Amino acid sequence: MELQHNHFNLGSFELKLMRIAIQNRTKKSEQRGFMLIELLISMVVLTVGLGGLLILMISALHTDNRSGGDTSATMVAEHVLEQISAQPANSPNLIPFTDCAGTVWNVNPVGAAIGAGTGVNGGNGANLTNVPTPGGPAGIVDWTQAYAGVPANYKMLWVACGAGGRQATYDVRWNVINLSTYSQLVVISARPAASTQSGGLRFVMPVNLRTVQGM
Repeated sequence: MELQHNHFNLGSFELKLMRIAIQNRTKKSEQRGFMLIELLISMVVLTVGLGGLLILMISALHTDNRSGGDTSATMVAEHVLEQISAQPANSPNLIPFTDCAGTVWNVNPVGAAIGAGTGVNGGNGANLTNVPTPGGPAGIVDWTQAYAGVPANYKMLWVACGAGGRQATYDVRWNVINLSTYSQLVVISARPAASTQSGGLRFVMPVNLRTVQGM
């Protein structure tokens, strides 16, 4: 009887050990499962964070390039405006310009009265806006007009030289309005030629300059 009882105790002990071993294995499996889920969640969070950082960096680089384009477009527009302003208001002479690519552009300073010239809502040259737009007030160059539709010698695709031999092309347009026999209003606008018409990452707000000149 004593041997049987000891054998029964040993069997019960082995059964307990087996149960404990199974429970430990189950806990370890559950722990491994939780660790794998946590790892996947961490990877997803990291991916989302890096994606947002990448978008921020791209936006910052584009903003920097766009600022440089705005500055250069302003300089080109000012250069053309100064040359026109240096001529008498009634001068019929074309003004030659040579850009970085060696292309000679002729700038026509001849104006016309509002509604009597080649430009809609203006004098001679590119069309002007007649109502305020998101890009500015009324009376500025209308960029919905195709480049081909702007009269010759009132537009140019000016090539500017940059560092390291880099070049950038600017779409420059202007309109000349005769205010009197001896005075004119010159409206000029410029922007990078690669810019889209409106919206998008490549969109750059055109630079608009105006001045009154006379004899």
